[in-house]
Amino acid sequence: MTSSLCLELARFLQRMVAIGRTGLAFAKDGFDRERYEEMLREAASLTTVLAGESEAAAAEVFRTWRESVGTDYDGYVTTAVGCGAIVFNANDKVLMIKRPNGRWFYPGGFCDVGFSPAENVAREVLEETGLSVKPVRLMALTDSLKLGSPARHVYTALFYCKVEAGEIRPHPLEVSEAGFFALDQIPEPLHSPNRHWITLAREFHFEGRVEPYFDPL
Repeated sequence: MTSSLCLELARFLQRMVAIGRTGLAFAKDGFDRERYEEMLREAASLTTVLAGESEAAAAEVFRTWRESVGTDYDGYVTTAVGCGAIVFNANDKVLMIKRPNGRWFYPGGFCDVGFSPAENVAREVLEETGLSVKPVRLMALTDSLKLGSPARHVYTALFYCKVEAGEIRPHPLEVSEAGFFALDQIPEPLHSPNRHWITLAREFHFEGRVEPYFDPL
């Protein structure tokens, strides 16, 4: 299966699951509820076939999705939102962390309820590295599917940040190593194969770019 077909299939399945779960949240008529449940069953079946799993696994996937359905507005399924921080030090080196899976990336994570994107990214950096940073400008708003990831659909707000205080103290459960590296000497392997963020980091830090990037139509 080609990578483009894999991504389109992932997008299709995520759309079907979101439509099914959202439909069940709002459906009042029994007929509509049956149709949305059938949509979820078909999506669960295809998901497990692609993963090489059994029919029993498909039933469990359907059960999990069905039990996660909310009510009305609270049940509307939307894309997940994440945040990331590009942080340079005084020596023009960028902050990188090594996650427990052995892969390197910039600090970041999912956005928690009750905090703005900028507040979330500052909290993530502090939690993961011990550094207090200030988000200076929005660098990009990206779509994980557009970046080639067939996993959970995520929008990520990437911020250009500056260090205000602190020293590197990696979180013992989330980060095995952390440090500053030159852009042309970033450690491998990376968490994501997409390297567009490196281009953006160079443009914002060294070339004075101020206009945020977003995925084109």
